[in-house]
Amino acid sequence: MMPVEMSYLVASSALFAVMILVQALFRISSNSVGFLLGPRDGMKDKTPQCERARRANNNMIEAMIMFIPLIVAAAYLDRFNSVTALGATMFFWGRVAFAPLYWFGVPVLRTVAWTVAVLGLALIFSQLVPPGLDF
Repeated sequence: MMPVEMSYLVASSALFAVMILVQALFRISSNSVGFLLGPRDGMKDKTPQCERARRANNNMIEAMIMFIPLIVAAAYLDRFNSVTALGATMFFWGRVAFAPLYWFGVPVLRTVAWTVAVLGLALIFSQLVPPGLDF
């Protein structure tokens, strides 16, 4: 059976794939298919949703750059426990909420969702700090 943290790592990768698809769909709705089939030189996002989807995806890249090594390190060091499971859960569901809140320009709640995900990362990190090393 796969540890919950690894399950959320896989699920987060799937979520990112969905986010990329959503960005593509927003772009298709605001650009001609012919333009999108070409080299896309000079392409600009023409709608706020296109621009938000691009920014949400860039933010997801930043988040995954932190989440992946934390999960891999916790697995390698055999540090999975209830705290890392909670952290992975918070990260994933925070990111699930964050994406559509960002796409549709919902203020405050988007930041709350982002904060939940970041706190999840902090929980995982807290289980990797060497004993006796206080931050």
